[in-house]
Amino acid sequence: MKKRVLVLTMMTILFGFMSISLIYSQYQLRYGQTVYTFDIETEDLYFRDIQIAAFPYSLFITGHFLEVMGENKSFDGISYVFSINDTMILSRSQADDPFTLPDAANGKQYSNTSSLIEDIRVRKQDSLQVEIHYTVNGEPKDIAGEIKLSDVTKPFSSIKNKVIHLR
Repeated sequence: MKKRVLVLTMMTILFGFMSISLIYSQYQLRYGQTVYTFDIETEDLYFRDIQIAAFPYSLFITGHFLEVMGENKSFDGISYVFSINDTMILSRSQADDPFTLPDAANGKQYSNTSSLIEDIRVRKQDSLQVEIHYTVNGEPKDIAGEIKLSDVTKPFSSIKNKVIHLR
């Protein structure tokens, strides 16, 4: 009789532990991710639809659009680097004018920079460092700025991206 009570008690404890573990893992899958979405505007360029999805110990970056601000602008090289906590998460360089390439249309180019970065821990209180270097109409420009991730956290009801102005 004692053996039967002991087995039932152990099975009840095991079932309870497995139930709690399953509920917790589902909670982590649902609420363990944070999406940051924003646009960056400079005097000459507009980066549209930048999205960063942070998961526990990994980060996913989607592609984005690069657009010309204004008219009659000729670019000679564009490069930009995004980093979080001294870890580069996005880097792109173009030697020529990206808006004259065959896949560019109406002063707009899609940059397929989608990537998954593992072994990185991102928290809402971290900042994204942005460095943009380009030459427009023969004038070199270097722009650097910092974006607080807590300011660009995407609520699930938001439709518009927050525009960050860097000068």
